[in-house]
Amino acid sequence: MGNRIVRAVLVAAAALAAAGVVLVRRGGLAADRPPGAVETFVARRLVRLSIPAGQAAARSPFQADPEAWRGAADTFRGSCAGCHAADGRGGSAVGPHMYPPVPDLADAAVQGLSDGALFAVIRHGVRWTGMPAFRSTLGDDDTWRLVAFVRRVPRLTAADLAPAAAAGAKVVMDGTRFAPPDLTVALGDTVTWLNADPFPHNVAAAGGTFRSGDLEPDGRWQFRPTERGVFAYVCTLHPGMKGVLRVQ
Repeated sequence: MGNRIVRAVLVAAAALAAAGVVLVRRGGLAADRPPGAVETFVARRLVRLSIPAGQAAARSPFQADPEAWRGAADTFRGSCAGCHAADGRGGSAVGPHMYPPVPDLADAAVQGLSDGALFAVIRHGVRWTGMPAFRSTLGDDDTWRLVAFVRRVPRLTAADLAPAAAAGAKVVMDGTRFAPPDLTVALGDTVTWLNADPFPHNVAAAGGTFRSGDLEPDGRWQFRPTERGVFAYVCTLHPGMKGVLRVQ
């Protein structure tokens, strides 16, 4: 019985392989046609297989922060919108023409993934698709904020998609110091930190109220406070760098 089952499996596998060869010989591997049912299934399985064991159960540290997605809006616009479009729906100039096409991030298949799974896809990418890995360019916190942005996609509005005003409050990290070191803003204002030094910096508030990932030279990070108060912060890479954000 066992040998018969093995033979049946081998015959089935050979038949599938032969069918695959025929399909390739007839249609080639061209990307100018919509993927069929089998290819769509394989593409979805690739996403699942790209998620390391145990990562799917990871919980976002920003799960209780409904505004966390705002901190990733600029990152998404700069790093993701070229394929996914600014609204995350995949309607960019190149997204629909990729193979497989870029998914609509509002789709149930995407929104049905856990936060940990989305984190893994962003962090590690997906082989044999156009999804790159952002592990070398984004820290954990920034990646989790992108997860929050993906969760926001089904409810994004035109106001949400508008870039922050250029005249917003800004802190420059230059000469291993924050300039200005003491900044006062109104509740809801967007504050931008810009790294003008030739080495990385970050922004970390006491008590964890806000925290950026490590910012490479010319990198920037934005934060929109949702509560009033006085928030002392430092660069954990250079603890002598200290600043204060006052929210009125």
